[in-house]
Order: sequence, then C-alpha cells, then structure tokens
Amino acid sequence: MTAALSAVFQLTFKVLSVDQVMQARLSPIFLVLILVVFFTDSYGQSMDCTGKLGHWLFREDFGSGTGHGPALPAGVTNMTYTPYCPPDGFYTLVNGSDGCAEESWHNVKHDHTGNNNGYMMMINASNEPSTFYTRMVPSLCPATTYEFSAYILNLLKNTVVGPTVQQPNILFSIETTTGEVLETLRTGPIAATAGPVWKKYNLIFKTPDNVSSLVLKISNSAPGGPGNDLLLDDIEFVTSAPKLTIPTAFSPNGDGINDVWDIINLDAYTGCELTVYDRGGGIVFKSIGYNTPWNGTRNGALLDAGTYYYVIDLKIGTKRISGWVFLMR
Repeated sequence: MTAALSAVFQLTFKVLSVDQVMQARLSPIFLVLILVVFFTDSYGQSMDCTGKLGHWLFREDFGSGTGHGPALPAGVTNMTYTPYCPPDGFYTLVNGSDGCAEESWHNVKHDHTGNNNGYMMMINASNEPSTFYTRMVPSLCPATTYEFSAYILNLLKNTVVGPTVQQPNILFSIETTTGEVLETLRTGPIAATAGPVWKKYNLIFKTPDNVSSLVLKISNSAPGGPGNDLLLDDIEFVTSAPKLTIPTAFSPNGDGINDVWDIINLDAYTGCELTVYDRGGGIVFKSIGYNTPWNGTRNGALLDAGTYYYVIDLKIGTKRISGWVFLMR
C-alpha cells in the first residue's frame, strides 16, 4: 500500500468509528479504491496477464530486521523454529551466521543481495531427507512461461571432511494444487567452498491452460548429521523473457527472402527501443517496440549495402544488447 493511500485510510478510520464507517455514505469510487488497494496489498500482487516480461509475481526474501527473524507461517515448513543457532532438524531466520558453528560453518555477514539486515532461512537438515519448504504461489497466468529461481549457500567449509559429512542436495518441485508435478530441478550435491558462495538455481516452466495457482516444494535429498547445512534466500517467480535470435545479415532486394531484419521474439518486448546507426554515427532507424521490422531504408529511402551498428534496450532492467548487422543488396 502506498504511503499516501495508507495515510488516507488511517485518517478515515481515526475520524470514524466502526459503526460510523459502516453507516457512512462513501462514494462508489472510494469504495472501489479501498477494495483494489486491500486485495493488492493483502496478496502482494494482482494477476497481470497482459504479457509484461521480467517482473516478479511471487517473491520470498524473508524480510529484514535485527537479531533473529520470526517463525515462518504455519504449513510452510515441517522443521522446528528456534531463535538461536539451529541444531539438526531446526531452522531460523538470520541476517548473518556469526556465532554459529564457527569451526565448521562460513561466517556469512549479509544476505545474497548484500543487505546487512536482510533475513535468510538458515537450515540445519533433519536426520532424514524431507520437504522443508512448501508455498502456494497464487495469481499466476494460465498458459504462461515463468522462471523460478532461488539462492542457496552451503554453510559448510571445505576444510570439514570425512566419510559421513553430507553436502546439501536440493530438489525443487513445481506442482499443481492437485499434486501433478510440472517441473523439477535437482542441484546435486552442492560442493563445499573455501569461502561463502551464493549459487542461483533456476528453471523455466509453463503453466497449463487451466492453472493459475501452483505449489512450490523444496526438499533436501540428503540426510542431516555432519554437514548438510545451508542458507536459502530470494525465492522468485517471474514472467520469463524469451530469448532473442538476431540475424547478422539480411537482403532487402524484393525477392521475398530475408527482405526485413527479422529479430525473433523482439516483438514480445513491447516497450523495447531499437536504434540502428550508420558507420558515421547517424541514426538510420529507430523503433519503440518492433511490430514492423526494419526493411533497410531511412525515411523511405534505400540505404547502401554495408555494415550497420545497432543497440537494443529491452527496457526490463537488463544490459543493452549491441552488435553489427550487414545489409546486402
């Protein structure tokens, strides 16, 4: 909820008692505004199936604060919460690993984004392999491609060795609410390192035509005991941005073959900006979106054969793409 709307609601409900609010003749627009903000704020993000790319639909970053964070909501994990360093079968939320198993665990000073107050889920695996994290992911769009990702850090130092020492071996499973498995990802044993190293794990999946809610399950395939201790952070579901295929040449000569510079999937980035330059640095073509591919002209006039430089800004917060394309006559 924005600060401005929050202030409006606080002012409204400070001025009116509960009975007065129920009896007040609020305008229809104000009532709609209350409902929209309430549902958007309560569920994090409303469903958006308009084709936007690269924005997150679900994110679990475990919040931030000082000291140990609060226990996760009921049903999210089968592990036992502790506000201290966790023994086998326990977890906690921390913004650092100071003071925990200092001889065998890395000293992690912040979450994977560098936030010194950002919480992470610290997991000391159960003695038996188990599913330690389960979340309903609502408000997904049917028949849509998404990217799931999460960050994991193996807490164990690589100096801790022995035949019984276990490394984390994680299974991510994306399922329908009826238990049908849509996609899985196995990390395999996550090797111990000399220093703390965050690793990102991700997979691409597509929701079925009639599915708008999914269940994420994260399981540890290895037993606890010595080792198998980890940090989990920043679980995300984002709309998946399709990969571009950029031809290095085209031949607008009217033969019906490669007459335009057809950049595959660029039209999906409706807000993208493409600029093409000649060798002197002059702009010969510029487009917002790419519904009409470049045909090798500048303001309707044919351009000479040669090499042209291009810059593509997808406008989704990623690095610009640049290169050369050869125009043949």
